Amino acid sequence: MKKHLLLLATASIMLASCGSQKKITEKVMEEPELQVIEAPEIVVEAEVQKPPYQGSETRINDLIHTKLEVNFNWEKQELNGKATLDFEPYFYVTDKLTLDAKGFQINEVALVRSNGTKMPLEYHYVDYQFIDIKLDKKYKRGERYRIFVDYIAKPEELEATGSAAITSDKGLYFINADGSEPNKPKQIWTQGETEASSCWFPTIDAPNEKTTQEIQMTVNEEYVTLSNGKMVSSKSNGNGTRTDIWKQDIPHTPYLFMMFVGDMAVVKDKSWNGKEVSYYVEKDYEQYAMQIFGNTPEMLDFYSELLDYPYPWDKYSQVVVRDFVSGAMENTTATIHFDQLQRTDRELLDETHEDIVAHELIHHWFGDIVTCESWANLPLNESFATYGEYLWIEHKYGKEEADKHGFDDLQIYLQEAQGKKVELIRYHYADKEDMFDAHSYHKGGRILHMLRNHIGDDAFFEALSIYLKRHEYQAVEIHQLRLALEEVTGMDLNWFFNQWFFKAGHPIVRINHKIDEENKKYDIVFKQKQDETPYRLPLAIDIYYPNNKVERKEFTADGRESTFSFEFTEKPLFVNVDADKVMVWEKDERRDMETYVAQYEQAPLFLDRFEAIDNLSKRQSEPQNLAALVMGLNDKFWTIRAKTASSLDASKVDNYIVGELMKMAENDEKSDVRRSALNKLTEINEKGLSAFNKPEELKMKMNRLFEKATKDRAYSVAASGLKAMVSSDVEKGLALAKTFENEKSGSVIRALSSIYGENGGKETQSFFEDKLANAGDFSRYTLLQDYGKFVTRNADNSSIATKAISTLQDKAMNDGTWWVRMNGMMALAGLKGELESQKSNLESVETPDASKVSALVERITNLGEIMSQITGKETHPRLSQIYKMQGF
Repeated sequence: MKKHLLLLATASIMLASCGSQKKITEKVMEEPELQVIEAPEIVVEAEVQKPPYQGSETRINDLIHTKLEVNFNWEKQELNGKATLDFEPYFYVTDKLTLDAKGFQINEVALVRSNGTKMPLEYHYVDYQFIDIKLDKKYKRGERYRIFVDYIAKPEELEATGSAAITSDKGLYFINADGSEPNKPKQIWTQGETEASSCWFPTIDAPNEKTTQEIQMTVNEEYVTLSNGKMVSSKSNGNGTRTDIWKQDIPHTPYLFMMFVGDMAVVKDKSWNGKEVSYYVEKDYEQYAMQIFGNTPEMLDFYSELLDYPYPWDKYSQVVVRDFVSGAMENTTATIHFDQLQRTDRELLDETHEDIVAHELIHHWFGDIVTCESWANLPLNESFATYGEYLWIEHKYGKEEADKHGFDDLQIYLQEAQGKKVELIRYHYADKEDMFDAHSYHKGGRILHMLRNHIGDDAFFEALSIYLKRHEYQAVEIHQLRLALEEVTGMDLNWFFNQWFFKAGHPIVRINHKIDEENKKYDIVFKQKQDETPYRLPLAIDIYYPNNKVERKEFTADGRESTFSFEFTEKPLFVNVDADKVMVWEKDERRDMETYVAQYEQAPLFLDRFEAIDNLSKRQSEPQNLAALVMGLNDKFWTIRAKTASSLDASKVDNYIVGELMKMAENDEKSDVRRSALNKLTEINEKGLSAFNKPEELKMKMNRLFEKATKDRAYSVAASGLKAMVSSDVEKGLALAKTFENEKSGSVIRALSSIYGENGGKETQSFFEDKLANAGDFSRYTLLQDYGKFVTRNADNSSIATKAISTLQDKAMNDGTWWVRMNGMMALAGLKGELESQKSNLESVETPDASKVSALVERITNLGEIMSQITGKETHPRLSQIYKMQGF
């Protein structure tokens, strides 16, 4: 599953999906920027009690085959189902069977005899969660029996919860079921991970269960269907409905079962080894489907060859759905994506989300073929899928792009680690959803990269192939991966797995360089500052001498303090620690600034140059450092160019640097760089141009550039151009902004939202009202935040406030996405705070206007009552916790 990340107003909250915790990464903050996370101050906390042990599910009965016959009640948002389930005892004799079945109406439970007749069975439906069934006799190992369940699944009656990765766990979702939202299609889709498949069919809902399947879906003729495996039959019923039968003969775990129903375009790519490759998109995006997903056949080739294990499943389809509860989900042969993947050709210039496509595809090996046996071992799914993104990018776009992606992953983990440090493989957790975090995804991906570097490519990929083949269609734990690696390498890797997979935290290392020029001796002192015991850190150290001479040394830092020493005849220009840039650590390295200039010029990797630019940017007051920093504006790699532009101190730049930024803003091939340059020029312009040569002429040039940028093909650049125009000339900028109000691009909507929130007049209220009715999750999140600013600025206008409060209340109470509801509440809280401030100011004068104070008290009280209603209705545990923390 792929997660998507959002930095929320009150907390940094990770949203994810399957497969996907980047990994969705939606660019809500328009200028994502690489930053080095500084080592936090170490705080020793009191020991807390461990959460309960969470092992794998005990295997009593083995589910062999699942047959489902379903149809849908759109009005009630229910599924009418008949399940026929084949079982055998796993090992011990048993006369009992327990099925997971959440929130059902159970109509019948029976044993199906060999002649097809049914015998009713005694059962108890426990807490609307489990069906405990008394079998007709004791069955022994190898003896098969068949159970029939007639039921109605009622997902809307379930109390939905969720996690950072998967925001709801109802399992079955009816989208726009009554057709009341004119710009949203009617759809049905499912989301099984972690254990929500049992919200729509009875099963053994555990990751260590595997079953083949057949699903018969009866739907209205106008809809297409999608499920796992191949469609083996599609038959019109003569009454406006059709029954499609999907069948998969290779076993997989129940959380990977999926269904989709909706009116979609189905775009078929070239087949892969005779297997269908297809993309289900809304019809408005049919012409862009090949641009969005078109690298899929090449990905199938790449992963099949890299792992020496050809893709084994019947087909590979991908479908984009509305209001998905995660970023994406690797349902076997039928991946679901959130609707941010649907993009026009212009939107694809800014973001393709190809990493998500890669993430979900490689899950078909790591997660679908071989599945973690318990949620404690989730990194065996998610770490590999996250690293699979890196592998694809490295193959397709080169090492620099891949290393940039890997660096982003490391920063996401380090950010989470400032407040959460847990083992990667952890059997003690309060809730299985807690496993879906930046540890399981991003840290795990970086650890696999470090492991690959340590043992070498050949050994790494040979071991992965052995691991997959030996355990295909089975559930596994982390030791089975280690044993495959040890078999290939001949190494004992317990130390590596113990410190990286079974130990919380990461190294926090201070590195001091000491040069004794008199005795020609160089010492590098490593001090591990983390609370945890010292790590064993095998390091590659490259020593750079004049005349392009480079010498590599190997050193292991394995104590609280370790010193690497060498003698020299010629003083090194710099010494590059962790020369391959693979360590999962926080480092505080003390070096002279001139060594970073040499590192930028001579070291080979993107991360070498990024590190140099990052350090030079912190000392721009020294002219030589600023001059060296400016080199990055013309770097061969776009991320360095964007990083340099965004890092420049606007008060230190001159006409030359401004000229370089203007060229970048207009001509750079990457929209990210053009946007970064525009944003920096906006900042420079806001600070004033009086210190520059010919400031009036420069101002005119900038304004022409800003206006031209609004016509950029990339929406993110056009959005930055709009913001720049408003910053430079509010009246002209607002007039230009109005011409963009019909654009559907999220980048543009969010830019207009920001502009109107800060500067819009009362006539712009209609923009917020209109867009909130139809915008996607990410845009609604931003719109509510900025609508809050708008209404707070206009708090004394009762007509504006009354209308806004009604909309904000509706979104805070009824929006289907919890973090969007949160921003509706935050907007109301901001307005309440402004009214309280106005009341305080009125009361502070010698003779307060009693009528005005009374009116404000009434409005404040009304808002307080509305906010209490919202908190009283909220059921999402994470959001309820946030409200409690905020004192709502």
